[in-house]
Amino acid sequence: MRPALLVLHGVTMSGASMLRHLGPLRGALEAAGFDLIAPDGAHAMSDDEVERLVGWLARPYGAFGQDPRDWFNAERFWEGGHYGWFDSETLPDGRKHYRALEPGLENIRRATEGRHVVGILGFSQGCAMAAVVTGVALRSARLPFGDTLRFGIYICGFKPGFDVPKLDLWPVGPLPALVLSGSEDPLFADIQGVHDLAAVFTDPEVHRIEGLGHEVPHDPAWVARIADFARAHAPG
Repeated sequence: MRPALLVLHGVTMSGASMLRHLGPLRGALEAAGFDLIAPDGAHAMSDDEVERLVGWLARPYGAFGQDPRDWFNAERFWEGGHYGWFDSETLPDGRKHYRALEPGLENIRRATEGRHVVGILGFSQGCAMAAVVTGVALRSARLPFGDTLRFGIYICGFKPGFDVPKLDLWPVGPLPALVLSGSEDPLFADIQGVHDLAAVFTDPEVHRIEGLGHEVPHDPAWVARIADFARAHAPG
């Protein structure tokens, strides 16, 4: 059975749009022998919800001289609907609840059943979800690839913080992890957030890519480097 890579999209995106956004990285990973599995998040976002989010993004993007609508549109991030992995709410007692997390894990379980998943790649909110999925897979029997997972690639994301559902996730353990962020990413300009994410792994490889915004790297050198990382840690 061919090795598979689980790919998790960012908020407002879909599995299909995430595969498109990978651009040349998709071809490099497939050429390296991986099948790509890209399920949708469990939270289907309404048009109003998407519009509110894009409006909120105007301030951080503007601070970097960028317009979120250059990215959050049908030419770049969007295709086949709008989905999220978390659907966060604050409960009356102050606890943070990720309403879509449990059904999202079920989406991933169904999508990966019977597949030989050896790696995971997440972008933006999908990066945070990938960290959750990595912890769930390695620290429990809830997902079918805990015994086969060999590496993770975490791009332009953050360490998720929530109280409900209650999950035992950290530390992830000695899984080879590639953690990437961009110097021009308006959403995660604070390098401390990158360090917080990296800290859940044992001895991760962490890089701040000069000039990269909130996006998957398309630079040929980084495409080759990411594909080489995946190939090096895949079994046999």
